[in-house]
Amino acid sequence: MIKDAVLQLGKKKHRRTLDKVGGVSTVIGAGSKFVGEISGEENIVIHGQIEGNCSLQGTVVVEEGAKWIGTIKASNVIIAGYVKGDVTATDKLELASTAEIDGNLAGPVIAVAEGAVIKGNMQMTAGAQVTHFK
Repeated sequence: MIKDAVLQLGKKKHRRTLDKVGGVSTVIGAGSKFVGEISGEENIVIHGQIEGNCSLQGTVVVEEGAKWIGTIKASNVIIAGYVKGDVTATDKLELASTAEIDGNLAGPVIAVAEGAVIKGNMQMTAGAQVTHFK
């Protein structure tokens, strides 16, 4: 299955957001660059580089070593790489320990691993507390 082959984060235990991803619809491979707007209802995994904005009803995964320049709006967002731009999740936003964000974060649930770097503000839209994890 593609999910097991491309989601390095999926090998970590207790990744409930990734468990919901199911099959992956779009993968931008390492060494690939996409410039433009992304929209739709499916899931996307980034190993390479994106320059543009997205509005998805699925899950966006920015893997370790990947780079996204632009805004991300999706149901679930999991970041282990670098993002320069604002990130909004309508369900859950997770930052791995290798994540580096240069922008603002918003979502009803935000989980931040120890070691993640955030150069911006966080807004909890559901009034919950930020979850820190190792």
